[in-house]
Amino acid sequence: MIEAAANAGRKETGGILIGRYGPDGWNADILEATPKPKGSRSGWFWFQRSNNGLAELLAERWRVGQHYLGEWHFHPGGAPTPSAPDIRAMQKVASEDAYRCPSPILVIIGGRPPKSYAISATLFRDGMSIELKNQVRR
Repeated sequence: MIEAAANAGRKETGGILIGRYGPDGWNADILEATPKPKGSRSGWFWFQRSNNGLAELLAERWRVGQHYLGEWHFHPGGAPTPSAPDIRAMQKVASEDAYRCPSPILVIIGGRPPKSYAISATLFRDGMSIELKNQVRR
């Protein structure tokens, strides 16, 4: 994610998070953060992720017990704080059965990687957002 953010320069970028849930369903291991899919569009303050190739990738991961866990993206030069559109998008993911992800995670990288950046992680569940505390700053 850091490398992809650094390569994006002044444009947002992002992808999806894939991994597995622990036996209690409350813990998640993020095993993969995909690069932006082909066809994704972005600018300084926005990112529109394409679905190109994701259905096939997720079907492949599903066969080995992995799941869609959420999204990640980059705020170039900014804080790693979810914006109002970020929050709405993740609440939509949580409420739509097609995602099979009632508690999606949003990871945001902010700043100017690779030299200076911060990372936040937020969990969305039951219409609420919970900021996860182990933030990374460099």
